[in-house]
Amino acid sequence: MSYSAPDAPSRDVTPRVYSSHDPPAALREAYERDGFVILTDIFSNSSMNAKKEDAQEDLMNQLRVAAEDTVTLTRKGEWPYRRVVGKQFPPFNIDSKDYWGVQHLLHPSCPHSDLFAEFYASSPLLDVSAILIGLDPSEEGVRKMQLELFNLLINPTTHYFALSWHRDDIRPEISIDDERKALRTPTHGIQWNAALYDDDCLFVVPGTHRRIRTHEEKQANHAKAPEAKKCAEGYGGAGEELDVACSADPPTTLRVKLKAGEAVFYSQRILHRASYLPTKQRATLHGCYGCTGEEHSAAASERARNVLQHGVEWMRDEAFGAGLPPRLQPMWRNLINMERQNAGKSLGYSLEG
Repeated sequence: MSYSAPDAPSRDVTPRVYSSHDPPAALREAYERDGFVILTDIFSNSSMNAKKEDAQEDLMNQLRVAAEDTVTLTRKGEWPYRRVVGKQFPPFNIDSKDYWGVQHLLHPSCPHSDLFAEFYASSPLLDVSAILIGLDPSEEGVRKMQLELFNLLINPTTHYFALSWHRDDIRPEISIDDERKALRTPTHGIQWNAALYDDDCLFVVPGTHRRIRTHEEKQANHAKAPEAKKCAEGYGGAGEELDVACSADPPTTLRVKLKAGEAVFYSQRILHRASYLPTKQRATLHGCYGCTGEEHSAAASERARNVLQHGVEWMRDEAFGAGLPPRLQPMWRNLINMERQNAGKSLGYSLEG
């Protein structure tokens, strides 16, 4: 994968930004059409800050402090659950001493895990996710959802790093017939990035979550990400090209530009890549929810692989489940049920690299 000069950026189009007050049908329509939707107010109207005058800014400041403490612990080598520069996908079984993500923010040993859990359970985040999954955002609908992963995406400190073009649950070498079959299979879930600071690291190809890839998209999907480039800590220089247009980018590539406080909800099936630069501060909350479906279907097995490959054994603890906000407890039980159904199975990993 080679990179073009900065004067040839990826398609720079600003998609419509929605709010949680927009009609659910409009949110769902945009998500189903494009494979992603951006919302402005995920940090506001939260039950945890409902009586505060400026709920959004207050909550974001709390989460920024919590994120900084967690990142500090990770960079000191004192948090074992991290995404490592040099590895795009699990297992993260090497240690380059530089990191692009912090995993398992809900773990009881994680600093501020109670705050992270309250946010993960909050409105409108959970309500919008229910709508996009296809559930009613009522408490009855939420009880059908599944607690899954909650992580933090951060900037490396000593490397320029990139993720290659990929779909989270469909391998690039898949045949057309199998790709068509996979696309007809429900994902049973939703994922999101909620930015605590401005974030333009994500690149997507709209619509690729629901159709066969074009020739250019297949080429991009097969292209390898460039090697991580070492740099002096906190300085630019060689490696900045990872942040501009890639020669493998399909023609309809779109860069997702989030302002602090905005969130993008996107399908695991959309073709996407990401750039991680040490010169840009990043602290973006990254989570997903599932929903209960046919227990023994291919879709359920794929969902189980996507989640369980990240190592959630620690979530089995009854004390962990009992300590969650009440809204999350039925969702936790759904997760444990899925984990038990797949106990002893060799699920493997969704992607390699």
